Amino acid sequence: MSSTTEGPSDRFLTAIGVGSGLMQIVVFSAVGVMTLESVPYGVAIGGLSGIGTFLFLPWFLGLSAATEEDDDGLGAAAERVDRAAGPGLLGLGLELGAIAMLALGFVRGPDLLLGLPAGLAVAVGVYLAGSFFVGR
Repeated sequence: MSSTTEGPSDRFLTAIGVGSGLMQIVVFSAVGVMTLESVPYGVAIGGLSGIGTFLFLPWFLGLSAATEEDDDGLGAAAERVDRAAGPGLLGLGLELGAIAMLALGFVRGPDLLLGLPAGLAVAVGVYLAGSFFVGR
């Protein structure tokens, strides 16, 4: 970032997304394996959360930087950021799906055939609801 008026570059945002996604994979996998005592279930939780963070965080940071750049949030900087429901909202859904999967593992036990479809259903539901509201 060479000046205060420019937003973060795509390369910088992608690097943040990759680093945060890798950290999420490690942390959520460790939490899932240690608390639920199931390696496949913990790895599935970590994978959903890591992929979700990789998709969501760069989109959200770019959108936040663009709206901070403009006083009213509707100027030229906000137009150059893709506000459409795309990978960013899917990433948010995957993160929330991983949390739902972890919660379901605490309640019902680590059943991958129940947890993974439930986590993906949450991800799709968040994506569909978000795509309705963000596009407005």
